[in-house]
Amino acid sequence: MASDKKSRRAVVARMAGAADRLFLPVLAGASLFIALSASFYRQIQETISPPKPTQTQGPRPDVTARLVDKVPVKDPDSPIWDNVPLSRISLADQSIIRPLKLSVPKETLNVRAAHDGEFIGFLLEWRDDIANTSAIKVPEFRDACAVMLTSYPAPPEARFMGTQTIPATILHWKADWQVDIEEGFQDLEKAFPNVSADMYPLLKESITGGKPPKTIDLPDFARIRLPGTWVGNPISQPKKEKPVEKIIAKGPATVTTLPTQDAVGWGRWRNGVWRVVLAKKMKASDQTAGEINIERGNTYSVAFTVWFGDQGDRGARKNPSMLHTLYVE
Repeated sequence: MASDKKSRRAVVARMAGAADRLFLPVLAGASLFIALSASFYRQIQETISPPKPTQTQGPRPDVTARLVDKVPVKDPDSPIWDNVPLSRISLADQSIIRPLKLSVPKETLNVRAAHDGEFIGFLLEWRDDIANTSAIKVPEFRDACAVMLTSYPAPPEARFMGTQTIPATILHWKADWQVDIEEGFQDLEKAFPNVSADMYPLLKESITGGKPPKTIDLPDFARIRLPGTWVGNPISQPKKEKPVEKIIAKGPATVTTLPTQDAVGWGRWRNGVWRVVLAKKMKASDQTAGEINIERGNTYSVAFTVWFGDQGDRGARKNPSMLHTLYVE
């Protein structure tokens, strides 16, 4: 009996082995057929409907610089700005460096950005009930605004005008500079119309009708006694070409005027609102000095600042924003 059972098991095993030898090639052939069919189907689908190119997923930008035909670099009221995305940016206090400013504006700063492949421009809009355009008298301070650009990603400390290793390019618009261009240099007579002079050292022959000579008319031998003007300090120069200064900074109290002043812009105050355009060339003119290059398709770190003259803002006393992301289409 035992031998019969053994014989039956051997017969069953041989039959199972034969079935495997017959079934496995059929299964392999079927699998190959299915794989080839799927590959052929994909090729047909790709021919009919090519796959969309994959895009690198970057950070969601806070500000997008829209591509336009021509950036209106001197026209804050241009209708082109109406077709550019609006970003609302909150302004913060400045509690790091004296003079401090601990108060914060209630309303946000409206920001729009556009580029045309040559210039990148920003339109800043904020409420300001009083237009402060003079800084001649001791208690007078001008309205101003600025855009700061640096690389992305930037550490949090880069918000304070860059770092030693991450320089910041700053575009700084000043209301009094624009008035100097529009109306001529604002000198002593602007603040004190009834000023008179009995004696002016070295320039007594220049006194006419009791009025001192204009700073813009001073000869070199007298200008040397005005240190800021003599050494070329841009704030001291009586003749302004543009209301926007292009600056490089590597941290607080390191602002330096760049050699090539090709930033442009213009501001307009109407019904308690400032609208100011600030723009720079996308290709840096002073790259060796640290100016940032702006390229299409890239993301940058950006921050904004507003100075309210009627609140005594000047220098470090201001309302800066946090660091935000800027995407350039």
